[in-house]
Amino acid sequence: MTDPGSFVDGLPRTTLIVGKGGVGKTTCAAGLAAHHAESGARTLVVSTDPAQTLADLIAPGPRPAPTIQPVAVGPRLDAWLLDTAGLRNRFLDEWRETIGTIIDRGTYLDRDDVDGLIEAALPGADEIFAVLALGDAITDQGASAYERIVIDTAPTGHTLRLLDLPSTFRAIVALLDTMQDKHRFMVRALTHRYRRDRGDEFIDRMLRRVGDLIAALADSSRAAALLVSRPEPVVIAESVRYLAALRNAGIAVGGIVVNVWTDQAAERRAILPLQNADPTVPLLTLPRLSAPPTTLASAQALVGRLAAVAKPARAVRTRPRSRARTTTATPVDRELGSALTLPLTIVAGKGGVGKTTVACALGIASADAGERVLLVSTDPAPSIADALDQAIGDEDHAVDGVRGLTARQMDAAAAFGRFRDEYQTRIDALFDGLVGGGLDASYDRAVLRDLLMLSPPGIDELYAISVLGEALDASTFTRVIVDPAPTGHLLRLLDMLPIALEWSHRLMRLLLKYQDLVHLDDAGAALLAFARRTRRLGARLHDPAACGAIAVLLDESVVRAETTRLVGELRAREIPVRSLIWNRIAERPAALPVDPAIHQVLAEAADPPPIGVSALRRWSAGWTQPVP
Repeated sequence: MTDPGSFVDGLPRTTLIVGKGGVGKTTCAAGLAAHHAESGARTLVVSTDPAQTLADLIAPGPRPAPTIQPVAVGPRLDAWLLDTAGLRNRFLDEWRETIGTIIDRGTYLDRDDVDGLIEAALPGADEIFAVLALGDAITDQGASAYERIVIDTAPTGHTLRLLDLPSTFRAIVALLDTMQDKHRFMVRALTHRYRRDRGDEFIDRMLRRVGDLIAALADSSRAAALLVSRPEPVVIAESVRYLAALRNAGIAVGGIVVNVWTDQAAERRAILPLQNADPTVPLLTLPRLSAPPTTLASAQALVGRLAAVAKPARAVRTRPRSRARTTTATPVDRELGSALTLPLTIVAGKGGVGKTTVACALGIASADAGERVLLVSTDPAPSIADALDQAIGDEDHAVDGVRGLTARQMDAAAAFGRFRDEYQTRIDALFDGLVGGGLDASYDRAVLRDLLMLSPPGIDELYAISVLGEALDASTFTRVIVDPAPTGHLLRLLDMLPIALEWSHRLMRLLLKYQDLVHLDDAGAALLAFARRTRRLGARLHDPAACGAIAVLLDESVVRAETTRLVGELRAREIPVRSLIWNRIAERPAALPVDPAIHQVLAEAADPPPIGVSALRRWSAGWTQPVP
């Protein structure tokens, strides 16, 4: 049995706190960092979550500046809320001219086009530069290095993409190296010698930085993940997949913490798949509290209550606890689905608030009301299949037990990968048929094949979701209900719209520069189709008659604060916010401080949580509206 104290002290220098949204990652990260600092280690706690919930715990009040700052209550503790846009700008201030020179040498673009391509591709790559900056802290072994680094990560899908960004950046640098190689070839051909310049320095330095980071993350003596979960079937199912994904990514898992533990028989049964997934990983628990920790001190105290999981007991039948009842509410209109949803409905919210469960319930209710519904997850870590308790993959699947409901868990990376493969196939075919073309045709071929590597990270999700509009345009469905990734990731996806349009336009201009060398009509047509779909998607998102967001939240201080920011951010992006759904409530919550006010729906706490079509249908039938 694992000794909790030895377990915490035995974690490697860098600990990544990972898990599904809402499981308590931020609390664990803050508490663990405070513990290390209290033990005498100079400690840095970092947030990579765009939602920056860590700030609400360590510095209540105005948001702290996105630089490394001391935490007032911890003399050896510093905090860093990663400012991805600021890191990108500082990176480009140093290297923009060099990158532009490399692309200018390696393509037929004019310098204005080169600068435009850099500005179009790199804004969406903010998190690459955040990962590089974080990597510098992780790999720093100098006198000023931190003895402990604790990283509070975003929910599952966002973090898995973040962990893949070093490889993505390495591929981008490899493309730039190909462009630089064309320059090297031409210089040697003309002068018979080559002298290294700042372009070579940039490529070498970036490859070294990303190589050091990948090596550090793969070294279990230097870095490990601490997977946080909850004893609920849907959360456990995602945690099992997360465990496998971390293993495949070469990230060691130093331990698993099951949060809000009460040691009930149902909980012991629920965690069995996680225990069996890798019995060698230490498994610990944190107790359920009457209220979530709201200060750094309370988070640190919670870490002191870590306990080892007892040996699994034989399953015992238990009676579900009764559901809570509200007394100041009236039933929601029986045409629930049609009343709350629009042709395109986005179910948004912080991780762990029950967003996927609400989306599934809305999909069932809309179909029951006679709509033809596509329920689709765009989350890189989807849970629709878990909530519906049916096998749902990356293709349209008729949901058993619900006439008119189709579900899909979109694999955006695979969809964009197919698009990229088709593009490269076209480029290869065109160059295979090329006669002549000069000595540099092989370099031009290599550059054109890999141009899509200069796409902003996250554009694959936008590419996939842009296809959804076609289903509405073709009247295949009257409702598309989207279950996206949690708050921060969703906002980044919405910000990709103008970036993606500019990127596709710049890329098409680049292809036109090669028309004298080889005809690229087919490759350009694919990009043009993507741009048109993206433009139509943007118009639909901003049309209050066609699109609406539903924000799901819990009546907890941290969730209320994030939801208030979410509503403001959506409105700032001109995304209509249609209603709020308060989940797991026992009594009417105080109104959220947003102006103008939003229509509210109350969804009672259900124990056990609703899983499967029948349970979801019964649960949504009990939703109510607060009485004024």
